[in-house]
Amino acid sequence: MRAPLPFRTPVPRAVATIELREYEEGDEAEILETFNRVFAGVDPNFEPRGIDHWRWQYLGNPSGSKVLVAWTPEGKVAGQLGNVWQRVWLQGRLVSFSQAVDSMSDPALRKGLKKESLQARLGNLYAETWAGEGEGKQALLWGAPVPAAWRVGKNFIRYEVIRTQLLLFAPPDAVIPGDPGGVEVEEAERFPLEVADLFERCRDEHGAIAVRDAPQLDWRFTDHPVHDYSVAFARRSGRIAGYAVYRVGDFDGRAGVGLLCDWLVPAEDHAARAALLAWLRNRGRADGVAELVAVLPDTSSEWDTFQNAGFRAAPTQYAIVGRECVPGLDMRFLRENWYYTLGDTDLV
Repeated sequence: MRAPLPFRTPVPRAVATIELREYEEGDEAEILETFNRVFAGVDPNFEPRGIDHWRWQYLGNPSGSKVLVAWTPEGKVAGQLGNVWQRVWLQGRLVSFSQAVDSMSDPALRKGLKKESLQARLGNLYAETWAGEGEGKQALLWGAPVPAAWRVGKNFIRYEVIRTQLLLFAPPDAVIPGDPGGVEVEEAERFPLEVADLFERCRDEHGAIAVRDAPQLDWRFTDHPVHDYSVAFARRSGRIAGYAVYRVGDFDGRAGVGLLCDWLVPAEDHAARAALLAWLRNRGRADGVAELVAVLPDTSSEWDTFQNAGFRAAPTQYAIVGRECVPGLDMRFLRENWYYTLGDTDLV
């Protein structure tokens, strides 16, 4: 059981007698009853979230998570704010970032964007409790919100835009990988422990990057309760030189495309990048997708690699937004130095 908040608090001016507290064991059934009803009412293509999926997301993450729940006196869930934590290598030290992934409130109890709405109160209570420096604290609160959640975050929780997100796309036959040299590619069902060595070789190329080790990557991809991912490793003389993660899915109105879900290859290893680009192209061809799609920071060397291989840029509906919680971590630094992929989000 997760420890409750050191306090329980009513929500002033929002809904009388609503109580906010941290998730406790067994809450997930009531959370999902409200969650599935709320999202089914706004998205005709919504697929109900199962309890195994919820537990995977919030109870299985090796980097941790926090969920705040709003309760009515009748024992019904009025709202939820779910946050997935990430261990992050930030300028030579290990910190934690917190990604808001499931924010919702029951329309019957919602007060809209007035002062201290239920969602705003959940967000501010979360920031008051877990933002800051030190063990269990979060250096950055961030997300890729839908417009309604962005309005709440901007107006009440002090979120700022880090980047208006672009995507990269290419038909598989348009991809020109380059020369793989002596690098070979193999697919695997799980991540080997040695992937941590690859991360250590890559981490200092970026001012900020989420930890990519076997427990984290297996949780995110190979143990996912809903989606099936393909994982490929580039190897040179048996040593891992890079990896890529792929699946077929939908993203930002593009249906049935080949999604690059994660990518980690040293910047100067052009042969390993070429080998994995060829694997990505061949997977797309085999799956018959019209396009391959990647989301990467446009300030990264990875962006340049994909553009040079034939990928082109297009806008998305998403912005990457955040609130810095430690001195010196501002939006400009993150825009220029933070490396992330679709796998860092819950969008794929």
